[in-house]
Amino acid sequence: MRLSVLPTSPIPVYRQLYEEIFSQVISGELKSGDPLPPIRTVAKELGIGVITVRTAWDALEADGLIVTRAGSGCSIAPVDRERLDELRREAVSEPLKSLIVSARKLGFTEEELIRCVRDEMTRK
Repeated sequence: MRLSVLPTSPIPVYRQLYEEIFSQVISGELKSGDPLPPIRTVAKELGIGVITVRTAWDALEADGLIVTRAGSGCSIAPVDRERLDELRREAVSEPLKSLIVSARKLGFTEEELIRCVRDEMTRK
């Protein structure tokens, strides 16, 4: 599992952690049952506070993405394919709406915007 944070980002560190794990779960990189590293380990490796990591883990658990078992730590929760697809769509919904608003202001047609998106998706 890869985790990183940018201390200078305007996004709170706990939220950065949440989003990293969220992205890895919905992309399939992390699967049901995969263990999360201990909170203290993450805090030490990233140079952040234990409470910050705990806040991220609590938010992930509240959203049903991880489970905590006494004595076993935290792991990725079972999430069915339908729920993962829903989460993936939700994750791109707001940025997509913003892109559409910007494209309309710039005079893009639907076809032009789709072509731009297609071009960007095929770039490496």
